[in-house]
Amino acid sequence: MPLEPTLPDDDPLVDTATADQAAVQASAAHGQAHGPIHTHCENCGTELKGPFCHACGQHDFEFHRSFGHVFMEALENFFHFDAKFFRNIVTLLFRPGQLTADFNAGKRASQMPPFRLYLFTAFVFFLLLFASQTREFDGVDVGNDSGAGKPVGFTIDGKPATATQALDAIAASKAATAEKRNVDKLRAAAESIEHDARARKEAEAQPRNRPHLGSVKSEQLEKDKTDFERFLDHQGERSLDPHFRKELSHAFLASLPKLLLVCLPLFALFTRVLFRKSGQVYLQHLVAAIHFHTFIYLWVMFRDGWVFLGRFAHLGGVIAFAANLWLCLYPFFMLRRLYRNSWLLTIFKTGVLSAVYTLTLAAGFFVTAILLFLAL
Repeated sequence: MPLEPTLPDDDPLVDTATADQAAVQASAAHGQAHGPIHTHCENCGTELKGPFCHACGQHDFEFHRSFGHVFMEALENFFHFDAKFFRNIVTLLFRPGQLTADFNAGKRASQMPPFRLYLFTAFVFFLLLFASQTREFDGVDVGNDSGAGKPVGFTIDGKPATATQALDAIAASKAATAEKRNVDKLRAAAESIEHDARARKEAEAQPRNRPHLGSVKSEQLEKDKTDFERFLDHQGERSLDPHFRKELSHAFLASLPKLLLVCLPLFALFTRVLFRKSGQVYLQHLVAAIHFHTFIYLWVMFRDGWVFLGRFAHLGGVIAFAANLWLCLYPFFMLRRLYRNSWLLTIFKTGVLSAVYTLTLAAGFFVTAILLFLAL
């Protein structure tokens, strides 16, 4: 009689199957059973031991159920994900290095995948950053520290104002700006006419049979320029245009997420070199880098939100100082927990890491700015 193969008790597949069966029983106890479960996987035909196929990973899902049942199950899964996400955020914000240490130790069931958490957080962070750029008004500040009991947070030249006064100020500012542009155009036209007249007089004053030496030299220099030099001259003239500078700043801001994503593996490489005696592989350092960058995005949003609320109680400065202090101390505690060096050695290596990574970011910003200047 053939014997069925058995798995050892400590095999991960046994633990997974046991956890899946427990989840099925718990769901059934609450009146949300998965319905009839097939004996074999509908995708590959392997005999099923739980709601997931151990061969191909497909979920044994039953479509012949009511819409309300499927909706409640999806809602339950959503709130389960939501709770896991917020637990990870709290751990990441206030327990430096703990989320990474748990992940590298194999405790991953209660965590969102690090890269997915990073992408979601970065998306929200840069979405808010881009949205804040559209709130720029000429001469009017919105949401400044106006204090409690003041109209609606509008200030004009540092003085509180109502919304109507702010709108009037915006309209007046736009009208003044348009008038100033017209005056600037007239002045530029007058200067151009005056310059042409002066150049004509100087040309007439020169002997007719002898060309002006300066004009000949400038024409020769212009002919000797390469196409790239002419392109640089053209871009330099465009840089004087406020619209071009604004377009360049928006393009640079839009490139920041890609730049930081490219620099993230370099951060992991630097920690791999500095803490090579820890015995951790590069992927473990990459998880630490992902979690650290995710913390920065989360903490900046967390800080700005509490600073905004603290302004109503005149505590914005205190909250900002405390938040920035934690942002500076966080890497020391994180690296100390992850790599178990002495405090003195951790402080030294954190300083080296900060300096090298700052130079890397500065180089990345410079190269990005140059490429955008040439591409626009």
